[in-house]
Amino acid sequence: MEQLTLAPLFQNHMVLQRDKPIHVWGQGPENALITVCFGKNRAVSRTTNNSWNCTLPPHAAARGMELIIMTDIPGFPIQKISDVSVGDVWIAAGQSNMEYFLRYDAHWADIKNAPENQDIHMYNVPRLCFEGQQKDISDSGYWFQEQAAAWETFSAPGYCFARSIQPHLDIPIGIIGCNWGGTPACSWVSEETLQADKRLHIFLEEYRKQFQDKDPVLLRNESLRGFAFEDSPFHQEEWKCMMYGLSREAQLDWMNEHADDPQIPMGPLHMWRPCGLFHHMLKPLAPFSIKGVLWYQGESDSGHADLYEIMFTALIQCWRELWDDDFPFLFVQLAPFGEWLYCGSDGFPEIRRRQEAVSKKVENTYMTSIMDLGMYEDIHPKHKKEVGERLALLARGCVYGEDVLCKPVEFESAYRQGNSIILNFANTGDGLFVKGSQINDLKITGHQNMTSYSWKLDNYKIILNFEVLPDNPVTIQFAETGYAEVNLFNSAGLPAKPFTCVV
Repeated sequence: MEQLTLAPLFQNHMVLQRDKPIHVWGQGPENALITVCFGKNRAVSRTTNNSWNCTLPPHAAARGMELIIMTDIPGFPIQKISDVSVGDVWIAAGQSNMEYFLRYDAHWADIKNAPENQDIHMYNVPRLCFEGQQKDISDSGYWFQEQAAAWETFSAPGYCFARSIQPHLDIPIGIIGCNWGGTPACSWVSEETLQADKRLHIFLEEYRKQFQDKDPVLLRNESLRGFAFEDSPFHQEEWKCMMYGLSREAQLDWMNEHADDPQIPMGPLHMWRPCGLFHHMLKPLAPFSIKGVLWYQGESDSGHADLYEIMFTALIQCWRELWDDDFPFLFVQLAPFGEWLYCGSDGFPEIRRRQEAVSKKVENTYMTSIMDLGMYEDIHPKHKKEVGERLALLARGCVYGEDVLCKPVEFESAYRQGNSIILNFANTGDGLFVKGSQINDLKITGHQNMTSYSWKLDNYKIILNFEVLPDNPVTIQFAETGYAEVNLFNSAGLPAKPFTCVV
């Protein structure tokens, strides 16, 4: 190793995490003494196996600083990284709804014309899933700010989170986009994570079965052809119409027209394979200190919805172990959805239930809801600005300790009173309200017809009045379907989460 190099994150305009140890690492000549200086602090490390890692003490929020790296070997130039900020750094991770480009957002025209905020810095991890992969990554691998060329292809939820929360904190905010469309959760964990729990072995077993009888050379060549097509400028340009949104009829036409397009077969080069993105996208980020994770994923796990609570819990543990930090996970409950291209939503209600279970059982995890923002014919809701804002509100209340109503409406309990059923809710603020003349997606079943009833809101309660209330148990379901149009909100404008109760 004849050069002194830094990990890719360390570039001009970067943001370091405040109030946590600052890890700086890279590669260099064997046995070289590396010195890193930041403000009044310095740290030294000697290269071993051509790798080095320096740890500087925590630093308060700051702007316009310089990170200096030098070695004791004569002739090696001093490296300087300029315009370094110290603030809070969040990873925006998941699949296509987190990856979703700003330019596709319903509010893009307003966003791009808003006054610039120089305290927001973004970094996109290159979407590479195997060693030596060749593709255009011109929008990735460096820090940038608003109005840069890479801005419009950055995560819309991630950016809108930063845009919403920065004025409340008044410190620099760094957002690291680490996401890839279509990826199941198993792509983002280590092999040890999947092997540790027998219930998760199915992801490895299904993966191996899909290509075990294929010729490795032919499989590789087919994969490279598939990537070449998918990454081609023609396909990328043509795909834009799909992300802006097409009717179901137009989607069916698209599927017919593109039935013979080259495909990337499942195998050792596939971006959705178990553990692949953990190694090629996530692991290289550690141990760069972060404030926490923003997560929007789950659509591609609907085929194993019953395992999602286990899988997601294991993922959170895997990431925290990688960083040796129990940082907060803020995540998005899946949006309402009906059908899109080849995808259906049969497993979505169960995924949502499993997501809520994680938010209840796993410490320092918090979930927001977007059950009012779905689209029946599109798996990608276009209002990502609201998603980012709700994650920011959740962070303000649950991470930064502000006294704000930040959680969605949550069913708490139910009881009978004469011919009425009273539903109690938490997180209502100044009271519940309904947009419209009826409560959408409320299903009530018993031994007789339960569709005829009146209702009223009373602060944190919904009172359901029936002509006759049978003695047998009554089941109440709210938004427990793949697609719903939730119109029940709290005073912060946050929707009610799905629930089922028997009373």
